[in-house]
Amino acid sequence: MTSDLLLDSTGVPTPRSITPMTVAPTLHTAKRALRTKVKGILKTLPADSIRAQSDTILRTVLNLPEYKNARSLSIYLSMPKGEVTTGALVTASLEAGKQVFVPYIHRQPPSHPIASSASLAASASAPPSLMDMLSLSSLSDFQGFQPDSWGIPTIPEDGRSERQDGLKAGLDLIIMPGVAFSEEFKRCGHGKGFYDYFLTRYNQARQAEEVKEEEASGVETSQVRQRKMPVLVALALKEQMVEEVPTDLSDWYMDVVVTGDGRCLRREA
Repeated sequence: MTSDLLLDSTGVPTPRSITPMTVAPTLHTAKRALRTKVKGILKTLPADSIRAQSDTILRTVLNLPEYKNARSLSIYLSMPKGEVTTGALVTASLEAGKQVFVPYIHRQPPSHPIASSASLAASASAPPSLMDMLSLSSLSDFQGFQPDSWGIPTIPEDGRSERQDGLKAGLDLIIMPGVAFSEEFKRCGHGKGFYDYFLTRYNQARQAEEVKEEEASGVETSQVRQRKMPVLVALALKEQMVEEVPTDLSDWYMDVVVTGDGRCLRREA
């Protein structure tokens, strides 16, 4: 499971699951080079291979105890090519009665508070756009989504404010996309920082909730029922698995990595 925050030498919170690395231009260059290399491989990957691997991954995910026990989860909506497809997983989850949330990216309002943790300081600033997780009301709701310029099904503007926000409602599990993954549970995303920033916001909201409950009840935080971080499950085509992924303080480690060749890697607590 994703761990709580630790305090660094300055008293600033930083994710327990993260191995600190010096943030330097060379790290940015290494990440960019890795993305370029893996994306080049994915461009040549036959659609039949992606389809077959996605089917294998779907079967594995549906049998994960973490998935079976999840009442609410977020699932990324996949691009038409170059990554594990998730439409069937969204459908299966809705049909199983789970509360499903999907990403919605929008411009960050000027008044939005910038998170103060070292995990964001490492990436210099918060992303210019925010990713929220908004709820689906039904299968027909999902099927009515239209693709954006990337070919990704997108939440329509109409009725957006009426959807539940996963940050407030709480999530048991998050299905994570990415460009590359390692057996050490490291993830290299697309470079926008959407998921890492969302997880930091989620963790801060969780901690604030604990403090609020403690103040209201007069009970120490250790005795207050803690809202857990979601289980982070990465879906990886076998071509996306690499020996090493460069990371910095803004990167969250995965709890489970499910691969297209049938493997299920689980990080020890």
